Amino acid sequence: MSQWKYKNVKSFYYLKEILLLLIPRTFYRLILKSELRKIENYEREYILSRVNYYNKKVDQFNVSENATNLSGLKCTQMKNIIGNLLSSKKDGLRKTYNTYFLDLHKHFSFFSSSKKLDLLFGDVTIIPDIPSIVKSRPIISNENSIIMKLNMVRHFHFIDDERKFKDKKDMAVWRGNGMNSKIRQHFLENYHSVSIFNIGQKSPVVDKPWFKGFMSIYDQLSYKFIFCIEGVDTATSIKWVMSSNSVCVMPKPKYETWFMEGKLKANIHYIEVNEDFSDAEEKIQYYIKHQDEALKIIKNANSYVNQFKNLKREKLISLLVMDKYFSLSGQNNE
Repeated sequence: MSQWKYKNVKSFYYLKEILLLLIPRTFYRLILKSELRKIENYEREYILSRVNYYNKKVDQFNVSENATNLSGLKCTQMKNIIGNLLSSKKDGLRKTYNTYFLDLHKHFSFFSSSKKLDLLFGDVTIIPDIPSIVKSRPIISNENSIIMKLNMVRHFHFIDDERKFKDKKDMAVWRGNGMNSKIRQHFLENYHSVSIFNIGQKSPVVDKPWFKGFMSIYDQLSYKFIFCIEGVDTATSIKWVMSSNSVCVMPKPKYETWFMEGKLKANIHYIEVNEDFSDAEEKIQYYIKHQDEALKIIKNANSYVNQFKNLKREKLISLLVMDKYFSLSGQNNE
């Protein structure tokens, strides 16, 4: 079985999204109303629950003086890209957030050129002072972080796992950047030698016993249990792990994305362990002996993932999240 089937190939993503950029915006604006009316094709209560989860604002607000319209967003993006091409210094490079831009642009294009929004690209772990579009947010009472499905090529990667749980190794695996969070450092330093754990740092290279280099998704899927550990914000791997026939193992999430990590239930969708991983070995040993319970978690996790696979419905929800933003900021009355 080729390992390439588990890769999310960015070249195809960029080709598709760049072609979409060539479609005149007038076309998008003409079909917006018909797109929003498609809510009647789905379970309305479910759709609105998702919209109101991502956009929790209920009161009117004003966008800031720094808010941008689509033209301004495109202009800023091009300036950053051209600036990087002309820069002769590595430390002078600007973050371009190309995938964030492309993912937001394809939905922003449906709305009139006068509409503006505030946004924060990147791994957002703070609560904005003003309502802003973000990819990630802390899982706490928070109305100002309005989630959109950004950087989806990296974060929304689902797989078809052909290996059965019973045929996998009675062990837990993890590979990742060991330097971008304290919890990962603690995990590696204290548990790298546990016999039923194959855990290791893949980057950066360090002269430590827990540095083990890269391991493909294909190879990780040969283990019954896969740790998903938050880095700067969410654990990127959680989506493909929960779509597999292995069990996600992690502490209670602190951050969430379009995947609604805040809705995941401990020991229903994943095996929850202490934040210091002190009970991780015990928990995994338990589920090795009680594999029927592990299979129930896998079934629930797969079912949870399935709700994100209807791409037409996901598009509608994205448009409704933005429409609610523009409505509450008074811009639908203009």
